[in-house]
Amino acid sequence: MYQTVKDYCIEGLAHVLRRRTHTKPPREPVVTGEGEARIVALACSEPPDGRSRWTVRLLTEQIIVLEIVPSIGRETVRTTLKKHNLSLT
Repeated sequence: MYQTVKDYCIEGLAHVLRRRTHTKPPREPVVTGEGEARIVALACSEPPDGRSRWTVRLLTEQIIVLEIVPSIGRETVRTTLKKHNLSLT
């Protein structure tokens, strides 16, 4: 807050309200293009024996076992599938 007040006093209102652009995102994406392709291919493949369909939890476990990415959360798998309009139901 102090920095904002200081900027307002020195630079003016337009400077304080400007939209800041970043050269790169604050965090690198966990899944890259190749990883996304492998996740989508895995989701479109046949589920393991004894299962009727893939679940997000099962996909997450299998992605780690196959070492597609070192670690990944269920929400990341879900959003990756959603981005490609894939439904597990």
